Amino acid sequence: MSSPSVLVPLVTPLDTQGNVCRQSVERLIRACSPHVDGFIPCLTSGEGWSLSTEQWSDMLRHTLACAGATHRVIVGIELATTEAVIERAALAAELGAQAIMVTSPFGGRLDQPALVAHYRAIQAASDLELLVYNEAALSGNEKSLETLLAIARLPRVTGLKDSPSVPRTQAQIDQLRQAGLAYYIGWEKDLAGEHVSDGNVVSLANLEPALCRVACQPRQPQVATQIGRLDELFSLGEDDWYAHVKRELSARGVLDCALTTQERRT
Repeated sequence: MSSPSVLVPLVTPLDTQGNVCRQSVERLIRACSPHVDGFIPCLTSGEGWSLSTEQWSDMLRHTLACAGATHRVIVGIELATTEAVIERAALAAELGAQAIMVTSPFGGRLDQPALVAHYRAIQAASDLELLVYNEAALSGNEKSLETLLAIARLPRVTGLKDSPSVPRTQAQIDQLRQAGLAYYIGWEKDLAGEHVSDGNVVSLANLEPALCRVACQPRQPQVATQIGRLDELFSLGEDDWYAHVKRELSARGVLDCALTTQERRT
């Protein structure tokens, strides 16, 4: 088994006009690069659901350029419908992406077969490597274990960022990994805990990438306690956790501006 990976779900740095700030993206990637294996722009920590097409495209371009060939880049797609995701996946390929990470459709009314059909349609329409983001807060359509295992059987589905509403057991994680999914812990509260995984994808990695690297290894209670303190300090459990992360990065001089997409619109 390969060593666990840290993939950073990047915040999206904006300037005062609401444009993606290339210089801030570069500083953020430079700060994280020594400790991580790759970057995921435009996921939930990057306000992916509320980025304009221009902002999304610019963030992907800048990430690809700044990460270079040394770090993996997987672009997040958080759109309401299967059709919109397929259209955005085509744009991702055009811009040079090799992999996408995709949520469920939005709305909270879909049954589990519809969620499998969503991913089946995406992988049939796109040649890109496909990773799954399992969550409930944004889409309202959390995937069951059986659904995740069914999705894992689709071609080019390789990984899972898992942020379940009910904690996983190690036996469930082992099933997902045995089905061919690289399993990435998606909650800070689960880092350095009991679970053996393939790494993590957490917002804290924007701020403390070296600690998230250490926290890939399980059963480290002192590390878990330290992460719990930082979780509270940076308000990572709040609905607008990404805004708190941006403010801290701005205070550290990594970002030029802590503006969020919601603040720009108001």
